[in-house]
Amino acid sequence: MAKRKTSKDKRETFYLVREDVLPDVFLKVIEVKRRLDSSHSTTVSEAVRDVGISRSAYYKYRTAIRDTMSFTDKPVKTLLLVTESTDRIVQRCLDVFFESGVTVLSFQQGLPMNGLVHALVTFQTAVGQEGIEVLISKLSMTRGVVQIITPKS
Repeated sequence: MAKRKTSKDKRETFYLVREDVLPDVFLKVIEVKRRLDSSHSTTVSEAVRDVGISRSAYYKYRTAIRDTMSFTDKPVKTLLLVTESTDRIVQRCLDVFFESGVTVLSFQQGLPMNGLVHALVTFQTAVGQEGIEVLISKLSMTRGVVQIITPKS
């Protein structure tokens, strides 16, 4: 009989397995994770109900299985910037993002209204929460930035 690894064993072993040979429960756990990540479902209860597995099955396997994309993808974050409608404000903001080492995926700027411009910035980052807080701090000190709105996590 195979010996089960204990928490003292530091090294974990991973296997790549074709999707068609995985038990359905693993595929459903991955689907629950996708629904939660994409905000398609707002709670675990809602996601497991939609997918058709129990909460206990999800919690049992959620850390044991991952989509291969999750090993390479950096977290995607979004900020809403409210800026004055001035020359080079977009360039100043983008400079802060690039200096922080994040990858800007999209920068969507609205039309100026009452002297203010709203810009939605979506970016990928490997820096932790502290790095994002530094980014927000630098943005808030940028001339022309009025407000920075972060989505609730």
